[in-house]
Formats: sequence, structure tokens, C-alpha cells
Amino acid sequence: MNVVLFGNATEINAAIRYRVVKFATMLAAEGHTCTLCLPSSLRQWERLYQGRSRGTKLLYVLMVLLRRIVQLRHVVGADAVCFRGPVFSYGPTVFEHVIRALNPRLVFDIDDAVWERPAYVTSPFVRFQDFRWVWKMCRLCAHAIVGNAYLKEHIEKRNPNVTIIPTCVDMDVHTPKTYTPCEEERPVILGWTGLSSNLGYMEVIEQPLRALAREHRIVVHVASNGAYHLDGVDVLNRGWELAHEVDYLQTPDIGLMPLTRSRRALGKCSFKALEFMAVGTPCVISPVGMNAEIVQDGVTGFLADSPQEWHEKLTRLVVDPALRERMGRAARRFVIENYAHEVHYPRFRAVLETVAATKR
Repeated sequence: MNVVLFGNATEINAAIRYRVVKFATMLAAEGHTCTLCLPSSLRQWERLYQGRSRGTKLLYVLMVLLRRIVQLRHVVGADAVCFRGPVFSYGPTVFEHVIRALNPRLVFDIDDAVWERPAYVTSPFVRFQDFRWVWKMCRLCAHAIVGNAYLKEHIEKRNPNVTIIPTCVDMDVHTPKTYTPCEEERPVILGWTGLSSNLGYMEVIEQPLRALAREHRIVVHVASNGAYHLDGVDVLNRGWELAHEVDYLQTPDIGLMPLTRSRRALGKCSFKALEFMAVGTPCVISPVGMNAEIVQDGVTGFLADSPQEWHEKLTRLVVDPALRERMGRAARRFVIENYAHEVHYPRFRAVLETVAATKR
């Protein structure tokens, strides 16, 4: 097959790395031709967009626009074209309609309830995003790939050709952590990693964290593109860098993934928790949406649905290093068996083959 894959972000984005690039690599290893069309290189994004002024960001957006026009040449004659998010993040779906006219063998992929506005994003650029993009793609595309059952339930009302492929974990990258003997002087490390726009979800566990900090020696380790602070709790902020992705997951003794019961959160694919679990770090997570599916409570981690449960279950892990190791090892086995790319790659390839077989 000759496959073109459009990604809406650089490889700094986890969904691009693990829902696009990894599968493209696996396709190429089987002899398929894969053309990866990203908005820019990671270096350009860091130089012109990340933390830059609005004027510099606008220049970056214009460069992306020109790059997308040039990338249209790859679409003609391709056996399948896959969209991971909008081709151009701002304004109407002009590129998608042009591509549909050039080649109708289209697939789109989502791993979030992208029709809902993100809860904690304050960027002025959000007003220019098309939150109806996904519904338009349901009409334009022959098939949809979604990350979980909640997303499938919504998409299949408008496009019956839907396949669930969760956001998988690259087990070649996510190597197992080493469990060291517990030292009395060392605090227990609780870890959170992700975009700063999602730090708002930490409000769910602020009360339990304060209580825990009064009772035990703990440090909250946050790896993000923004800082987190909580009065009464020792917080270590580290700027997130791709080169240290696995270190941020292995360093904590316990992983955290709190969520609110918002419509946006219900569509999340639990990737933060799966990454912690993949390296053997046990998690305590909110049983919201897919989260409730990936943790067997008390075996591969803990589910916590109230401040009292968060406090109780975090305490159990804080005071018991043997339990942390036992749960961490069980969690890693679970991810290998259920969420490694090798498990779901055949389904991804089958979707592309089905679309490639459709008449023009």
C-alpha cells in the first residue's frame, strides 16, 4: 500500500508518536510506502512556537499553512489517506475538502472527545479552532479510528464504519523500572506528567495530597510544560522533554491520573496511566471513562472516586513498597498483553486495507 498520514502536531505530541509514527514505522517494515505529513519539524516548533510571542506564533502558523499546501501533492494516487486531527488547526476544513476531491480513500483518527472544548485551555488561538471538525470528517471519510468505546458510541451515529484502536504504548521505549530497597530517609514520590493545560485536573486530589503530606514524607513530581504548586505539599517541577519521557515515568513510586467527570474527560484514552503502568509504576486513577477499564482495582493499581478513597489508596501504596512493586509488575504485564502496538497493529493495517479497496 501507499499510505499518506497527516498529523496535526509534531512528534512532541504523544498521539503523533504512538498513533501515527509508530504504526507508520510498522507498515514500512512490512514493505508498505508511508508518507508522514506533519505541520513542521520539532525544531521549528520549539524555535517559533513553544513559549514564543503571539507574533512569532503567527509566523509559525503561516509557515505551516505553506507547508500543508506543498504536502497536497502526496495525496494523488495514494491507496489511503489518514488524518490525525485537522490538516490545518485554524479555520474551516478547506484542506480536507481539497484532499477528498483528489482522493476519496480517507480515514480519520481521534483519541479524545475533540468536539468538546478543553476544560483548562486559555490560549487565544482556541477561538479559531473548529470543534465541529470531527462531524465533518464523519461525512468526508470512509472510515473512523477511535481510541475507546465512548468515542465509538458518538462517532458511529454519523459514520457506521468505526474501529476502536486504543493509544498503544511502545514497549521498546517503555522499559521496566528498577525497584530499589526502600530508604527511610527518602520521601515517596508521586508522579504526574502531561500538558500544563491538563494540570487543572489536579484539583481533584488537592485535599488528599495535603492530608498525605502532613502524615508522610512525600514529593509530588510534575513533568510538564508548566509549573504546578500546592500549598503544604513539596512539589518538584521538571520541564517536560522528549528525551526524558521514560525517566519521568520510572522516577515516581506512584503514578497519578485524576480526572473530573466532564464530557471532555470521558473521552480520554487513559494514556498517562498506561505509560506509568508500562514501566511498572503503579497508579491511582479516577474511574472516569476508559480509566475504569484499564485498572483492576487492588491488583494492577487503584481506582479512587472520592477524596476519602484517594487518601486511603494513596496511603496504602505510600506505606507499602512491596505492594507498589507487586502492583507495578502486574500492571506492566497487563499493558504488554493488552496495549502494546503489536497487539493492535493488525487492526490498524486492516482498516487501511479496507479503505484502499474502496472504489474511487
